[in-house]
Amino acid sequence: MTLEIFLVLLITVSSMALFISEKLRVDAIAILVLVSLTLLDLVSPSQALSGFSNPATITVAAMFILAAGLQNSGALSGIQKMLGAARSPLQFLLILFALILLIAPFINNTAVVAIFIPIVIAASLKVGLTPSKTLIPLSYVAQMAGVFTLIGSSTNLLVNSVAKDLGHSGFSMFEFLPLALICASAGCLYLLTFGRWLLPDVRSADLDNLYEFGHYIS
Repeated sequence: MTLEIFLVLLITVSSMALFISEKLRVDAIAILVLVSLTLLDLVSPSQALSGFSNPATITVAAMFILAAGLQNSGALSGIQKMLGAARSPLQFLLILFALILLIAPFINNTAVVAIFIPIVIAASLKVGLTPSKTLIPLSYVAQMAGVFTLIGSSTNLLVNSVAKDLGHSGFSMFEFLPLALICASAGCLYLLTFGRWLLPDVRSADLDNLYEFGHYIS
């Protein structure tokens, strides 16, 4: 084993330990890894900084700006009213899934989840459904819907960027859609049936103590 391999393995193990311990923020750990690799001359400065100019990174950042604009403009205020008007947990989930499947493919799915968390919590409590039954479906459906398009998931953008760097033509906007529709249909069906019974039923009053959820939202 060469010294370079040993150092890379050491940095990898150390970063995983920090991720698991949660003593530092995720972004701070990522920067530490990048700085460590550069200072130890395992990557060149140009290689270390190349990710910040990658089209995938810029596109994801632009999607977050778009999502923030939608939220601050009040364009999403009607969604909470629509969810709050649901007459049953099943109807609530069906409305939520439909909205996510329409929005997430065209806005980064991580941003969609971040925006929808407070909306879903407030609406689910209004209809008598605990947030613990709705937040995982929100996350999963957003992930599945994000794969519908090239821009809906940062993973798709990254793979497309790597493919172009290797000399391939890359992917079209809806090239992932056929397979993604099959996966999303199966996933939504599971969440509406077995998933509803497997998810915990945590009362809203217990969320803050159990998951430190209020601190996370703030």
